Amino acid sequence: MKTPLKILVWLIISVTCQMGCTQPKASFEEDETIPNVVMEEVTGEEITFRDVLTRYEGKTVLIDFWASWCGDCIESFPYMQAYKDSNPNDVAFLYISVDKDRSRWLEAIETYDLEGDHYYLTEGMKGKLGQYIGLNWIPRFMVVDPRGGIELWKATRADDPNLEAYFD
Repeated sequence: MKTPLKILVWLIISVTCQMGCTQPKASFEEDETIPNVVMEEVTGEEITFRDVLTRYEGKTVLIDFWASWCGDCIESFPYMQAYKDSNPNDVAFLYISVDKDRSRWLEAIETYDLEGDHYYLTEGMKGKLGQYIGLNWIPRFMVVDPRGGIELWKATRADDPNLEAYFD
């Protein structure tokens, strides 16, 4: 009786780790499987995720996945501003909102005076891009190096030491 239980526990842990612990390739450049989802810019223009990444080639990019209703996201905004102040030219700051309501996204940008480039992920955090990067919590921060390599896949706090290391 104990052996089947051990096997079941091992199987559950293995499957959970496979689903939650795997990461896509180390670079967006080399990964053809990355979903090319459509996002919106503040102007209402549509742009694909690949086109957004291409726009920032040659720069370090900090991506902040967030939503207007997320208290932890709002608490992270001062950290983002401090990082931006200490790296005004070296880092592109991308805010990708997973809000369900476009108007709340736009309101939050203004309310919190968020400086950076803003995109609205119309499919939300459970869509193809969210599934691809394992987006199961916000805020979520990623750092992409100037060559398109993903230096940091997952930080869920703005004061994460792995994230802060890029802004010393």
